[in-house]
Amino acid sequence: MNDNKKLVEELADKIKTGDVQPWKAESVLLEEYNVSAPDHFQIAALSRRKCIEELTGHKFNYLELPEKPYLMQWRCPKDNSIWQLEARDTDTVCTHCGSVLEPHRSESDRFLPLVNNYIGGKEEYYSSAGQIKVFGDVDKTFTNLLAYGPGFGSIGISVGCFRVNKLGGAEVKVGKWAGAARNLGYIFESEEEREKAVTVAKEQLPVLRKEMEEKFLAEFSGEIYEVEFVRRQHHGQFFIYICFYTRFEHARGHGVTSAAVGFARGRLDAEFGANNVAFIQSLIAMGFDGDLKPSPRNRRGRYVSAQVKVPIPAYEKMSKTSIDKLMSYMEIDRQGVMQEQGGFVYSGMGGEIIPALYRGTKVNPRPYNVSCTENVYVEIRGEEVIFGVELPNLEVGATSNREGPICPTAREVLKFMGIGTSKEFAAAAAAITLAGEFNFTLLHLRGEMYVSK
Repeated sequence: MNDNKKLVEELADKIKTGDVQPWKAESVLLEEYNVSAPDHFQIAALSRRKCIEELTGHKFNYLELPEKPYLMQWRCPKDNSIWQLEARDTDTVCTHCGSVLEPHRSESDRFLPLVNNYIGGKEEYYSSAGQIKVFGDVDKTFTNLLAYGPGFGSIGISVGCFRVNKLGGAEVKVGKWAGAARNLGYIFESEEEREKAVTVAKEQLPVLRKEMEEKFLAEFSGEIYEVEFVRRQHHGQFFIYICFYTRFEHARGHGVTSAAVGFARGRLDAEFGANNVAFIQSLIAMGFDGDLKPSPRNRRGRYVSAQVKVPIPAYEKMSKTSIDKLMSYMEIDRQGVMQEQGGFVYSGMGGEIIPALYRGTKVNPRPYNVSCTENVYVEIRGEEVIFGVELPNLEVGATSNREGPICPTAREVLKFMGIGTSKEFAAAAAAITLAGEFNFTLLHLRGEMYVSK
């Protein structure tokens, strides 16, 4: 045990100084330190953890490391299908046919890593993905801990962060407010009755908005910045959407917005009744605000962008091709998204990177990046190429309050990353996405992606 502790300290120092890349810790232990498989997986993870603790000044308390942090390979004797199961998984029965699985491959090489750069986690497998320096609206360095998945993504992000940091870091611009939205829907039998309702609602709005802000939004210093009336019709029914749009500087604000609009519904229902306005139905009409949908109508989330500037000769040297090839590459992907998906912005690696950040920090929306679209852009200004990403409507929130609790593991990850506010969350998300896209593009231009031998 003492020998392992000394080995962890030595390897952590080498990772910290750059003498050993984090993702090569396992192979270094096998080849240079003669550690036997599968013991090298835990030592490598502990070394990365110690390096992160020393870099950040924090200690891991909640992000657990299992005793057997690796996969084991099994084979079904009936159909020869190969199964990869976490080592602590004792259910070794084929779920297809019920056969008892048999060990696959030799005892020394049947083990595989849970994920690249694994540092802990029993349900979500967390990876170290380097550090990214940002400046502009936020000025700090984030330590990236992501629940990415089994692929090489965390390594690509780490390399991308290294490249961006060498160029001075990512310049970030973060929108001042995070937006939220919630709608009321009313159904009427005639256009005349609908117009009477609009008149009554508009008369009540000044007092109603003040009550909504004081009763519900004040806790998060929020405000209603717009109320929109939209008329629609379906055969003999006449609809009105009353859309309340709110904004917050330091919070997500979605929960209190929903509560405020629920209050508004009760108040307007009563006012319509008092003014003899007949409506067939009133409801919370969630669909119209584009809530959690990748739509140009989405008024929820926060704008953030990150970009890096590179002298054109330096970029051509990195990419091993001309700057014209970069512009053509971006255009063929842009047209692919526009024509095939009907998207209004380019959607790239962010579809994988942003969910990895959400899963790791448990910030809503937890499972996927649903509402957040991504625009990758490249511009030529003078002798420089500007490579950037925009996240126009990033869902943000970084505190554990009545807007939504965040579990201890996720709060610990936020602390390690250096994220304390929704503004910092947005900056980190954009910068990490930029790093991944920047490295991904370079590999494509150099012909090094998906190369089979």
